[in-house]
Amino acid sequence: MNKIINITDKLSTEKPKLKVGEKVYAVEDSMATVMKFEELASAGTTTKILEAIELALGKEAVEELDVKSLSIGNFKVIMTAILAAMQGIDYDEAEARFPK
Repeated sequence: MNKIINITDKLSTEKPKLKVGEKVYAVEDSMATVMKFEELASAGTTTKILEAIELALGKEAVEELDVKSLSIGNFKVIMTAILAAMQGIDYDEAEARFPK
């Protein structure tokens, strides 16, 4: 006998979002984007990391947030928040997973 497992209610089409001040930015969380984000971020160069953030948030968000001018502490907050959003976990959990 075939059994049907209905996962319709478990699938989401909503994009996670980051709120910075009054602005809200959608985070691209498709499998392809997450894999590319991780590849770029792990490259360790400034150019590749900025490219990863732009892939996740979009060019307009990167310009509005002036990511290139952020302090290293704020930059880490943005990266952690993006990773949390992509993985569907809260910020504190993501922060605990990634050592400082």
